[in-house]
Amino acid sequence: MGQLDINIVIGGPQGGGIDTSANMIIRAFAYAGMDVFSVREFHSNIKGRHSYVHIRSKDDKVRSLKYPADLLVALDPDTIFEHHEDVSKGTMVIYDSAFEGSDLGQARMIMRDTQKGIKETLEKAGFQTTVKGMLEYMQKKGGKLVPIQFDSVLSPVVSDGPTTRYFNTFGAAVTMSLVGIEKSSMEDAIRYVFGNKESVLKTNLAVVDKAYEYCESNKLVGRKIKKMHRESRIILTGNDGAAIGKIMGGLRFQTYYPITPASDESTIMEEHEDLKWLENEVDQLSRGGVVVVQTEDELSAITMATGAALTGSRSATATSGPGFSLMSEAISFSGMDEVPLVVTLYQRGGPSTGLPTRNGQADLLFAMHAGHGEFPRIVITSGDVEETIYDSMKALNYAQKYQVPVIHLIDKNLANTSEILDGIDTRRVKLEIPEIIPQNDGFKRFSLDTSSGISRMGAFGKNIFWLTGDEHDEIGHVTEDTRMRDLQMEKRFRKLETAEKEIPIEDKAVVFGDKKADVTFVSWGSQKGPILDAMNELKKIGISSNFLYLKMFTPFPSDFVHDFLYSSKTVIDVESNMTAQAAKVITQNTGLKISNYILKYNGRHVTEDELVEAVSKIYKNGVKKVVLTNGA
Repeated sequence: MGQLDINIVIGGPQGGGIDTSANMIIRAFAYAGMDVFSVREFHSNIKGRHSYVHIRSKDDKVRSLKYPADLLVALDPDTIFEHHEDVSKGTMVIYDSAFEGSDLGQARMIMRDTQKGIKETLEKAGFQTTVKGMLEYMQKKGGKLVPIQFDSVLSPVVSDGPTTRYFNTFGAAVTMSLVGIEKSSMEDAIRYVFGNKESVLKTNLAVVDKAYEYCESNKLVGRKIKKMHRESRIILTGNDGAAIGKIMGGLRFQTYYPITPASDESTIMEEHEDLKWLENEVDQLSRGGVVVVQTEDELSAITMATGAALTGSRSATATSGPGFSLMSEAISFSGMDEVPLVVTLYQRGGPSTGLPTRNGQADLLFAMHAGHGEFPRIVITSGDVEETIYDSMKALNYAQKYQVPVIHLIDKNLANTSEILDGIDTRRVKLEIPEIIPQNDGFKRFSLDTSSGISRMGAFGKNIFWLTGDEHDEIGHVTEDTRMRDLQMEKRFRKLETAEKEIPIEDKAVVFGDKKADVTFVSWGSQKGPILDAMNELKKIGISSNFLYLKMFTPFPSDFVHDFLYSSKTVIDVESNMTAQAAKVITQNTGLKISNYILKYNGRHVTEDELVEAVSKIYKNGVKKVVLTNGA
């Protein structure tokens, strides 16, 4: 174990079947017993511009990606231009030989700025601005070209339309053959992807046969990867995990307005409305279905979810930065009226529309302070697909128990990450059911008689109480009385003090590695995997490291963070934003100032290799800030 490590980039036009081919590759690796990690990158147009999936597979745990690629699979000429920086010594470049006649000037789907940079690179190196010129440039860098006449190879087995329909399957199958995955694993992947579509399935299997036959006859097959036996496993994205976690957490009502990358979570729920519950399940919150409503805008989404939450239903909404901006007033209402509401905030590149389909972590401070006035909230984050499941369950629990809005941050990188999990533990997080007071004529929804700050919920139709955006007294009547204002403000914030005492430290922050180390990483969100993998690589070059992984920002684990960082040597903050927002939160809560930063804000995912290189610059050369730039 630990000998196989394969990095693949497969690219083509948006809408050209890239996701399907990537799904084939991921599942073929999985059926072969390998572990897989992948991230999907795509332009914000509907069809045509460059899209790609970066896949890494190992025979032990993989949590991140790295460059250069071992294989670059180009399903269109643009991919050859766009990914020239991903090619290094030994990279195999698989492409249709028909692409060789293409000129950069004809690549109208490549962004103007990108095209300009490619042109400068080729001209400076003395190559023509054509695919052929770029391929020669790649060869000079040590790339190994694998030109194949896709059409002529596939013509004998494709009779139901143009051969181009099957280029993605062919490219995926050639890739699997080249890396040594048995054909049976690829066939199993094809059967899964196309299911019972018999005619399409038959042709795709024939294409796989042809791909393996072609590689064999042209001596393109390297070592054979022996199939490893694994117990049943599951492939999920971050969007999948959040949807599953909410359902397991007793969610009954979800609203959304379509926005990238949040929409997938809600559409996953819509696709699985016919839920099959365990027959022996006795928990009343695990029975019944989930109502998912696509609203006319984000204002409607959060106010509708708020209304549902007030009836006692576990309710949530999901959005991204622009939508969350519109929701901020309603979040204040939830704070004032102590509404148990979950908002899943999928971060992407801003400001404004920004990079709508790219990664970002610049909404942390906004999430912590969104809304006017002061009110308690809980802000949590997830760093891998497994965490999105259990954190979504915890978010619903926190909202119900402490009667506050809970904001769950998931970045775009994680939303579109695919990972293999050994399974899901349905009993790992116990559902907490809040006390609902029975019918009572003297019911006080906002009772001050509570040391925890938590008042009991009332049942609609049984208890009489008032809900208003204004400050109110114990039964909800509007008031501007100074004494009542002070008491209600203090009551609401006591809930945050209670949560801080009750929520275990492992749900707030986790330390990986030895207590003492040369380098201490501090980070949150999807940097978790790359940092853990980089720690292993740093050890090989003589740099010991540990990792303070932050999961909860409100309430913040101030004492724990202070005590750990106070005695650390070289502390490095790693974030996918420009202003090191988590480091600012640490300084605000502990007084400690972090001086070393690794930041990435170009919208692409952080990789293991660039982290290792950046740490070396900081630790060995005294560089204070490194900005990461990898990614097409």
